[in-house]
Amino acid sequence: MQFKINGQNEKLKFGVKFCRLMDEKYKIDFQGMEFGMGVMYAQMGLAQRSVTTLSDIIHAAVKGSYHQNDIDDAVEEYAEKEGGLKILFEQVEEELGKSPVVQEAIKAIQEAHKNAQDAETNLSKPTKK
Repeated sequence: MQFKINGQNEKLKFGVKFCRLMDEKYKIDFQGMEFGMGVMYAQMGLAQRSVTTLSDIIHAAVKGSYHQNDIDDAVEEYAEKEGGLKILFEQVEEELGKSPVVQEAIKAIQEAHKNAQDAETNLSKPTKK
């Protein structure tokens, strides 16, 4: 996927370096151990249409070779010129889903989400007496 930053088309790559940069940015601490949650956070942020997450994803996908402010400006410019961010969100989601490095993590996140919804549905069903 190509994205214009400072007037230059840059290739966004969703590989191991992308995952590492996202994990460095988004960590949780559980009982004194840190866990990277970058791909999960990216997936959730895209689903919620979080523009800051979108910018973080693009920044990581260009391997951090630009300042975050440059990416923020490029996202704003895209929104103004293209009439919104809907298409950019969809393109980034699609490209993330195509990445062989990220696919398994996304599948696991979607499965966990489905299981949680199923459990919630089962809890809300009335019981027969």
